[in-house]
Amino acid sequence: MLVLLDGNALMHRAYHGVNRGFVPMWEGQPVGMVYGFASTLISLIDYFQPEQLIVTFDTKEKTFRHKMDENYKAHREKAPDDFYPQVPFIEELLEAFEIPTLKCPGYESDDIIGTVARAAEKENKEVIIMSGDLDFLQLVDNRIRLARFNGAIEKSEIYGPDETYARYGIHPQQMIDYKAIIGDSSDNYKGIPGIGPKTAAKLLQEHETLNKIFEQKDTLPEKLRNKFTEYKTEALHCQALATIHTSTPIEFSLKEDFEFVPETSLAFFQKMNFNNLHSRYLQLLENPAIETIEEKEPPNPEPQMSLF
Repeated sequence: MLVLLDGNALMHRAYHGVNRGFVPMWEGQPVGMVYGFASTLISLIDYFQPEQLIVTFDTKEKTFRHKMDENYKAHREKAPDDFYPQVPFIEELLEAFEIPTLKCPGYESDDIIGTVARAAEKENKEVIIMSGDLDFLQLVDNRIRLARFNGAIEKSEIYGPDETYARYGIHPQQMIDYKAIIGDSSDNYKGIPGIGPKTAAKLLQEHETLNKIFEQKDTLPEKLRNKFTEYKTEALHCQALATIHTSTPIEFSLKEDFEFVPETSLAFFQKMNFNNLHSRYLQLLENPAIETIEEKEPPNPEPQMSLF
């Protein structure tokens, strides 16, 4: 199993989760986000036992969606002042665990996850996307599932095709058109004004796709027909914004298995004085099924041919 972790989603979740109570400090600096990120990482590894784990992040650069729409995500507030100084510690944590991270200027973390997930699917790998973002439902199928943060990792909501349909009444491949119709306030695009989730789902049940709704709009009640006539350009624009790209120009490997690296990961916890996490990680390492880098036997050397 390949687990793709939405690093930005976890950072924000960790920041707001841990900062509600006691905030760990390191040399006078709050590191609650780092603690929360590390805690979830341990739980994720323990629960899913991934064969491969990759973490993706956004970059500071504007994306192609900002070029399409200058108002895309424009209303989002800047992160608090003590958020960004903790990011280097997150990077240090992942380096200590030797977990590969992926970024691509001009694209979002979502697009990277979409690209890697589809590539893994072609190699018949099972994929879990770990995020709090339901936008990933458009990628869900029989091999790709979304695990949505919901408190403890074991309480995460796991979405496959059936779970997606049970919640929305439409199939995963219809989620892009669904978002194009109802809009997305978090990403700051409006869709078609006055059409809510229930009506959008019903229309897609009857017509399958947004394009077919446009083609068959003369069969709609007058009020809906007028809306789809007036806001066609806006809906198609939102459709483009909502689409996760699965051909991001980024290099990655699907052959690097996840392995525990006790020496550097435990050293990180000691450095940060994360004593509880240190103990939890030690317990995880005691699992007899776990194979660490140090415990692996070196491969048999190739026979050497003497020249003399």
